[in-house]
Formats: sequence, C-alpha cells, structure tokens
Amino acid sequence: MRISEVASRSGVSARMLRYYDRLGVVRPSGRTTSGYREYAEQDVWRLLRVEGLRSLGLSLQEVQRVIDASPDAHELMPPALLGELVARTREQMQQHRELLDRLEQLAASGPGDWAEALDTVQLLKRLGSGRPEARYRAALDAASGSAPPAAPIAEALLGEDETNAAGALRWALARADAGSDADGPAGAVAALDPVFTHPDPAVRERAVRALASLDPARSEALLLRALEDPVRSVRGLAALALGRHGGAAGIRAVPVLIALVVDGSRDVDAAEALGTVAASADPRVAERIVRAFAARVDAFDSAPEERARIAQALAELPLAVTEPLLERLAADPDRSTARIAAYVRGIAE
Repeated sequence: MRISEVASRSGVSARMLRYYDRLGVVRPSGRTTSGYREYAEQDVWRLLRVEGLRSLGLSLQEVQRVIDASPDAHELMPPALLGELVARTREQMQQHRELLDRLEQLAASGPGDWAEALDTVQLLKRLGSGRPEARYRAALDAASGSAPPAAPIAEALLGEDETNAAGALRWALARADAGSDADGPAGAVAALDPVFTHPDPAVRERAVRALASLDPARSEALLLRALEDPVRSVRGLAALALGRHGGAAGIRAVPVLIALVVDGSRDVDAAEALGTVAASADPRVAERIVRAFAARVDAFDSAPEERARIAQALAELPLAVTEPLLERLAADPDRSTARIAAYVRGIAE
C-alpha cells in the first residue's frame, strides 16, 4: 500500500506517517523501485496500535516502549504497563482535583481576600510535599501564623502518617480552632465533622487524635459519635479523650475504658481516665466501675493477665469501693495478680 492509501484507511495524515517513519515508530516494510514507501498489512496494524496508544495519553516515547515490550500487533498493551498507566492516571486525576479545590477556594474569595486565599493555596502545596521534613516545617509555619486556616490543616492532618509532622499539624489545628468561631464553618471541628463517615479507620483515628487536642467544649459531640465507631481502636481513642476530661461525657466512655483495661489496649491510660471520671462524678460511678471489673474477674474465661490489669487499674479508684475486690484478688491463684492486688491495697491504706 502506498502512503496515500494508508492515510485514507487509517485517518492518519501523510505528513504524520512520514514523521512516524523518521522516528522509527512505524516504518514501511519496503519501497518501490522509484523510492516510494510501501506499507504492508502488518504496518497498518502497527499504525492503528500506535494511534490507539496515543489516544490513551501516551507520548511517542512511551508508545515505542510499549510496542518494544510487546511486539504482538493484536495486543494493545501488556497488563503490567496498563496497570502502570491506570495508576498514573489516577494520580493525575487526584492532582487535578486538588487544583480544582484550590481554584474554587480562590474563586469563592472576594478581591480583598485574594492575598489570604493565595497564602492558603501555597500552604496546601507545602503541606502536600513528598518530604516529611518540609511538611513538618509547613505545619509549624501555619501554627505560628496569626490566623491559621483550619480546613487545609485538617485535610493535611488526615493524610499524614509521619509522627512529627502529624504532631505539628495537630498543634496548628488547635491554634486554628482557638482563633475561630466555635460554630462557624471555618473551625477545626467543622472541618473534621465529615470524616466520621470515612471508610478508612486510620483516617477516623487521625480525626479522633486531632479532636483530643481541641477544646473539649467544642470536640465533645464528635468524640461521643466516635465512641460508637465499629472499630475498637477508634472507639478507644475517643473514650480516652472523653475520660481525661471527666464529667457526663466521660461517664459515657466508661464501658469502653473498662474494655481497654481488660483487653490490654492502652490499659494504663484507660485506668487513669477511669480515675479521672470517678473523681469528677457521683461516687456511684466508681461503684459501677468496680462492679464491672468484679464481673470480669468472676467470668469463667477470665485470664490471669486480665485480672492483673484489673488489680492495677483499681489503684486509680477510691479504696472505699475497691477494697473488697482487692481483697479477693490478693488471694488470687495467680501469684502475679495476688502480688499486684496486695501492693495496691497497701499503698491505698
């Protein structure tokens, strides 16, 4: 086939065909005696494949790489390379979504607010750096500002898995929340509110940790919601945050705090939180806590390690309500449990 026939059949211009030939992407199988390019059927298949790959957004260099990796003209792309392209496209889509969010923030600002909006866009860019140390510095800079923007800081915090950067972002978020209207849309609590429907428990955990650093009066409602989370680690973090502040909300966290002591998840922290709740509430709350521990001690599947943790946790509660249970645990068949109970009883006296 001559170049004009191939151009007509494929929809690719003769000029582009000559360009492909010069780059070595699609070369004719031969030439006529007068020097005209002569394309075979397999050349046309290769050309159609090149055009198909380019329509997927590949550069000519990438097209050449694909064809070299899989010369079969009837296979568009090897599965591994297709997966790589899918991942790259998703990343580009995420970048475009982030850009759209920033542009919408700028569009929502009046001309008098553009300087502040541009500062926020720049902060988002720095908080999205691939280097943890750069994100850490950006968080510190945001916290030291006169009016840190809560929404972008909260967004960065929910995706941050580096300990130092996450700590700096929590501090920045607390600063942002302290300077905002408690009920306003710009506050940290408002920024974190939608997160508790997020499918990833790790994101919800980060949100609870952030709430724990905020004013309890503002964060309490969301922490109480997190107390009902289906994932134990999220419930536990919320219970610890509520328990540390005591009061009525702390009382609602008591069942989860007791479970943390029994199963050994943050048991020391949970025991201290139970002590705070008991000290800030009606004395009957302490009695209720001790009855729950006693029920676990009496359970048929009670393990020595559980009873030892319960004995240790009783040190945070008034001896007047813990003494009968401590006396029983001091006679426990497990020597470690008995020693802990006797020690706790001794120091309490």
